[in-house]
Amino acid sequence: MNSNGLDIVSVIFLGIAVVIFLYLRSILGSRTGNERQPSDPYNRDNNEKGPLGTGSNEQDNVVAMPDRSQSETTGPQGEYERPKPDISVQIRKYAEDGSDLSDGLSEIANADKDFDPEEFMQGAERAYEMIIMAYSDGDKRTLKKLLAKDVYSGFSEAIDARETEGHEMTTQLVGFDKITMLEAGVEDRNAEITVKFKSSLIRYQTDRDDKIIEGDDKQIDKITDIWTFSHNINGRDPNWKLVSTESES
Repeated sequence: MNSNGLDIVSVIFLGIAVVIFLYLRSILGSRTGNERQPSDPYNRDNNEKGPLGTGSNEQDNVVAMPDRSQSETTGPQGEYERPKPDISVQIRKYAEDGSDLSDGLSEIANADKDFDPEEFMQGAERAYEMIIMAYSDGDKRTLKKLLAKDVYSGFSEAIDARETEGHEMTTQLVGFDKITMLEAGVEDRNAEITVKFKSSLIRYQTDRDDKIIEGDDKQIDKITDIWTFSHNINGRDPNWKLVSTESES
């Protein structure tokens, strides 16, 4: 009885175990060898294939690139180029419609297809800083690249006189208060633009004994310079050069 009873119990438990196994298998499934490998969060290849990357199948999350056919033009070699800004819009940033300045900028734009008023003003700002610093440092090489011959001659003579006396000049550009265009036009194929610079400077001169003889190393001076830049439209040199200077202070 006991041995038969024990056998019956064993058979019952074995049957229960088989049922549970079959149930779990139906839920969890079996490995086929094609399962996706676990993702390693420190693996660069896995991290780059996120919802916005090229490895994602989530098409709704892909960011579309701009349509170049609408936003760009094709260059002579087939490369894509950014469209040039509307020159009339650019001119309005610096001159009122119908003003002499506006007409002058339009004249330059018509004669020089590469002219961009905004780029010119950015270049004029950089040129101003480079010129005043080069003059202060006695850097004739830089001045020669940025100045017309007669203007360079005057700057060079002033530097020579300063050095002969053993004086040194120190200049610090604190910043620009305002930069505005005053005049523009074309004369004898030369485009000319006059710009007014209102700047804040610290500048002074010292003698051979390093004693300040002119200016103040702690005083900020408000300076107003009126400079005219010129560019030969037919020339090979695309750069503008300083052709005249005037100071209101």
